[in-house]
Amino acid sequence: MAITHALAVGQALPPLEKELTQRHIDAYSGVRTRSIHTDEAWARAKGFRTTLAQGMMSTAYVSEMLTRLLGTGFIRGGSMSVAFVQPVYAGDRLTVHGVVKDLRPEADATRVVVEVWCENQHGQKTAVGTASGLLR
Repeated sequence: MAITHALAVGQALPPLEKELTQRHIDAYSGVRTRSIHTDEAWARAKGFRTTLAQGMMSTAYVSEMLTRLLGTGFIRGGSMSVAFVQPVYAGDRLTVHGVVKDLRPEADATRVVVEVWCENQHGQKTAVGTASGLLR
């Protein structure tokens, strides 16, 4: 359900928390051998402490946050630019954060620009960027 009340620049969005279990990673990635996402022995051989979540899982969670905020205004008319800055491992807990950075008129709507980032349970940022969509 999209938010219908006014938004303000500087406003923090409700955070979104996600547990990244190996089962979720397997469902997202498809189970394959010799994959850092689904084969723990392979991931360790490549220097990681365990399997990694795909970066696109973080963008899916950012999309969920923006869809909760803007509904179809994000689905039709939204955009996102995110950089992955830290690995996300199986067993991590991610929290997606967002702060409204700009509100500007666009056609018959208002474009809402949000600074977004994901943090793991240690408070380390794992993804950073911006996302926007239309508030009608």
